[in-house]
Amino acid sequence: MARSFRRASRTTLPAACAAVAAAAVLAGCGGATEATPSSSASPAVDLPAGTLAKDGQITYCSDISAPPLTYYDAAQKPVGAEIELGDALAERLGVKANWANTAFNGIIPALQAKQCDAIITQLYIKPEREKVVNFVPYMYASNTLVVSAKNGEGIKGVADLCGRKAAAQTGTTVADHLADQSKKCLADGKQKVDIRLFNKDTDALQQLRLGLVDSYGTTLETAAYVMKQQPGTFELAGEPFNRIKVGAATRKDDTALHDALTKAFAALQKDGEYAAILKKWNLTGDDIAG
Repeated sequence: MARSFRRASRTTLPAACAAVAAAAVLAGCGGATEATPSSSASPAVDLPAGTLAKDGQITYCSDISAPPLTYYDAAQKPVGAEIELGDALAERLGVKANWANTAFNGIIPALQAKQCDAIITQLYIKPEREKVVNFVPYMYASNTLVVSAKNGEGIKGVADLCGRKAAAQTGTTVADHLADQSKKCLADGKQKVDIRLFNKDTDALQQLRLGLVDSYGTTLETAAYVMKQQPGTFELAGEPFNRIKVGAATRKDDTALHDALTKAFAALQKDGEYAAILKKWNLTGDDIAG
């Protein structure tokens, strides 16, 4: 699931995947996975020779564990709104898309180490990140709090988490938000929030599903998907928060790719493919133009 969030979230990761029943076919394991362009349309953007690590292929670092944005289907193929967006961008550049499954908390170092050409993985655009990478904004994201539909009484938002257990993915914006709330609890003379952090968003969800925590912080996109897959099991607590832009990240010294991706994204917006992708995945509310 997402991070900043993704947290936020996301070094190739062939490690064990989360054992969430509804996510059994969502959080697949694997290394780099190649996807071919969806059509044979001529590229709309010229890409200077030598821009990519491998000619004819753009490699994206992505934490492929965040439905409906990035996840594995039953055939262990990466799918989701961001996967389709990345594939469409690659098509506009006239290259193939290669997806490298990468742990979210190490994803920027992986880009800097040139293990990939760019990052597409619901990476929130934050000032500290803009100091080390360039971004091509492509959608909005927000956070939310998820509770059990049966045992979530008394939790109407993060302000109600004092003295309660909350799960989230390591390195995500929602994890930071929970930490800030914990400080507020202590300042008000209440018990701190017992925050449980996990490397995979699906592991955090599993904690809520098993009743080991009182709430689970994640992106609104992930929450909507989870609730659709498991109707009547979970519900949202309060209003979404932390609306923020998400972008494709490139290295600071790679202005050629940044500029090419910017033009490719503009082409997707102009021809309607961007809107079509968001509509397919019920994410029209995250349209960057909204």
